[in-house]
Parts: sequence; structure tokens; C-alpha cells
Amino acid sequence: MASDSSIIELNIAGMLDKILSDLEEHNRLTEKKIGKHHSDQLMENKENELYHDTYYFEQEYYSYVEKGDVEGLKEFIKKIPNMNVGRTATDSVRQAKNLFIASTTLITRRAIDGGLDIETAYQLSDSYILEAEKMSDVNAINILNMTCIIDFAKRVSEAKVPMGMSKEIFSVIQYISNHVNTNITVEQIAEELHVDRSTLSKKFKRELGFNISTYIMRRKLEEAKSLLHYTDKTISEISEYLCFSSQSYFQNVFKAKYGITPKDYRNQPL
Repeated sequence: MASDSSIIELNIAGMLDKILSDLEEHNRLTEKKIGKHHSDQLMENKENELYHDTYYFEQEYYSYVEKGDVEGLKEFIKKIPNMNVGRTATDSVRQAKNLFIASTTLITRRAIDGGLDIETAYQLSDSYILEAEKMSDVNAINILNMTCIIDFAKRVSEAKVPMGMSKEIFSVIQYISNHVNTNITVEQIAEELHVDRSTLSKKFKRELGFNISTYIMRRKLEEAKSLLHYTDKTISEISEYLCFSSQSYFQNVFKAKYGITPKDYRNQPL
């Protein structure tokens, strides 16, 4: 006689078989439905000579983000031609939002390729997409799209590191970017990555042209700039958050780097 546990196991196995069978049927029907729509739309577009002509434009457009070339991007935006884009929604606002999400996704990946740390890139992407979802005006969404890509390009420019770095050094960059609010040391990074401190320091300097300590300070100051512009945290709170030994030391290194005090930087227009 089968035990209760074996009956339960048999029932679960039977349920999984049914779920997988239903899923396979659902996938088959969905594929057929989408395939029909795709074929019908493709025929109609060819008859009307309507083609997606954005691919090569996109490659050049997003390359400015990866290079961190803000001025080149602005000039390119001024010359954007009228193009045919795919239809992804039945109403204009949802269409604009869908295109915004797709564009921001591509921008995010190219920004990471350009040296922007992964967490910053993804969080920034989420923030822009959430903002777009609140909107109900197509023009406002399109303007936000321009703001988004320029913002990413600026951040890549500020975080720019040489292309083609090794996986190990990329891991160092990411670790530092994700721990700017701690007392990061070269020893700590080497231990985290299970590598020799001296070997890591030499490799970092060889690939990037500056030492790890210099980059840690650079990332802390870049984070400080962002906090000064986009939050209402006091200078003292920012200094403490980024683990500077004192507020006066923070203010001194900030001014030495940017030629302006944190207070004056905060008061500048974006």
C-alpha cells in the first residue's frame, strides 16, 4: 500500500506534467498567433514600403553614450531625421512609453560598456522608466528621452575609464563603485577578489594609468557631486556617508579636484 508521502509525490508529478503540457500548448498557440500577425504586418509594410529604418541610426546614436561624448550627442540630436518605428501599442502614449523603455534599456547597456558602474546604470534606468510611466503626454515622454540619454552620456564621461580592461580590473571598478560609502582599502579589495595586493595594484596601474587609491577618491567625489545636486543631504551628512575623516577634509579635497566648494557646486544650476 502506497504511503501518504508517495501519493503526494505522485500527485505533484502529475500536476507538473499537466502544467508543462498546458504550457507547451499555450506556447504553440501563442507562437502561431504572433507568427500570423508578423506575417500579415510584414506583407502590409512591404506593400506600402514601410520599413524599420532605425538600426544604423541607433548604432551611431547610442555610441555617443558609450564614448561619453556629450557635445557630439547634442549635435547629433539636432540632426535626427524622421524615421519609421515599429508599432508596439494601440495608443500614442503607451507607444511612446514602450519606445522609451526600449531606448533606455539600450542606453543602459551602452553606458555600462562605456565604464558606468552596473548598479548606478540600472538604478538610473529604473528611475527614468518610473518617471516616464507617470506621464500622460507624448511630448513630455520624448523630452524625457532626450534628458535620459544626455544624463547617461554625462555620467559615462565623468566615470570614463579606458576600454578593454581585464575582467579582474573591471571587478575592482565595480566593487569600488558599490562601496563608496565605506572605508575602502586596497587590502580589502584584494582580499575580496582573492588576489595578491601588490599584483593587483600593479595590474590596475598598468591598465588604467592611475592607482587604486586615486580611483577610490575619484569615485567618492563623483558620488558627492551627485548627492549635492540630487538630494537635500547636508554637506556634513554627505561627508559622513562617504566616510571622509572630517567635513573640512571633504571640502578641501572637493575644491582641490573641481576648483569649487561643495556649497557653491550645489548652488550651480544643473
